[in-house]
Amino acid sequence: MKSLFLITNLLLLLAGCSSSIQTATQYYQFEQPIGESSRNVSETDAQLRIQTVVLRGALNNVGIAMKLDSNQIHAANYNLWGESPDVMLTASAQQTLFTAMPNWMVIKGLPVITELDQQTFYELEYEIHHFNGDMQGNADISGLWRLYYTHPETGRRLVSIHNFSNVVAIDDDGYDGLVSTLEKTWLNINLAVAKKIEHARL
Repeated sequence: MKSLFLITNLLLLLAGCSSSIQTATQYYQFEQPIGESSRNVSETDAQLRIQTVVLRGALNNVGIAMKLDSNQIHAANYNLWGESPDVMLTASAQQTLFTAMPNWMVIKGLPVITELDQQTFYELEYEIHHFNGDMQGNADISGLWRLYYTHPETGRRLVSIHNFSNVVAIDDDGYDGLVSTLEKTWLNINLAVAKKIEHARL
């Protein structure tokens, strides 16, 4: 299975380098079905704000990244993300954490603060260093996340930093399999983050 994946990727890579071969562009995005849900702040115990995910260098390009060797990343020419990876990963993280943390108001970004009780909140920052496939047939999401806590009397302070590395074998061939595995991996990362934030709560 891995050998077929490698052959498929090499063929796609060669196709991208050849101007004489016409290839249709394929667009991908995380599926992550959205279930109907709502939450009132009066029914929650704490607020978590998710900052826009930061991806290292070329990883935030729409061309799906493939690690060729230890020092070289290739961005696909005809296999593209349907939207900027930072936007996609942020939306996905918010949805996963909102579902996994029923007693929290989980939102994206930093809206204008007007109420005193909303000046106390947690912030989550992701910094992604790897968001790619590799030539060994793996999907890789690795990086770190930071948790901050802000209180109107004490200000903003760093609570914890967590490094993570998730190199997961791809089950299916081609970019479909890579995207599907990246999505599952990102889901599992956020589920693990939800548990740690619950335990870290001040």
